[in-house]
Parts: sequence; C-alpha cells; structure tokens
Amino acid sequence: MAWAEHLAKKGSPVPSLLDEEIKTYEQHRDELIGKAEGKFVLIRGGAVVGVYDSKMDAIRQGYQQFGNVPFLVKQVLRVEPPQSFVSNLLGV
Repeated sequence: MAWAEHLAKKGSPVPSLLDEEIKTYEQHRDELIGKAEGKFVLIRGGAVVGVYDSKMDAIRQGYQQFGNVPFLVKQVLRVEPPQSFVSNLLGV
C-alpha cells in the first residue's frame, strides 16, 4: 500500500496542502529508495528539489529556496513506520 493511501485510510491529519507533494513522492519512491534510502528528500509541488543527509538540512534548504510556504521533507524509507500524533489539546 502506498504511503499516501495508508495515511488516507488511517484518517491522518495530513494537510491537503501537501497532496501534490505526496503524489510526487509516490511517483518517485522506487527511484529514491534505489539511490537515497535513509536520506531526506525535499519536494515542492511536482518537483523533487533535492536529497539531503539530515532532516534539518532539507528543511533549511526548503526555507531558503521557497520561504514560508508548504513543502514536504520526508525520509526515504522502504518500510514506512506507523505514524502517531500527539495533541496538546487533550487537557491533562
């Protein structure tokens, strides 16, 4: 099952702002696994902008190139780990 499909089935709060970026990742996933498994990919719109050794390098490059707009930074993994999100609105 594709990463985007898995998130959609789980009711993940992935913003629709990143739909194009998620589709782009899925289209290039096999290629990325072959050449950049374990690294971090920066995607904006329909373009794979670059591959980076660290998440912070990819985020930094995203802000430098695009500013404060949505872009996707994702680790390239063969098997996707389960996603969990914690809300600070639980009122403890």
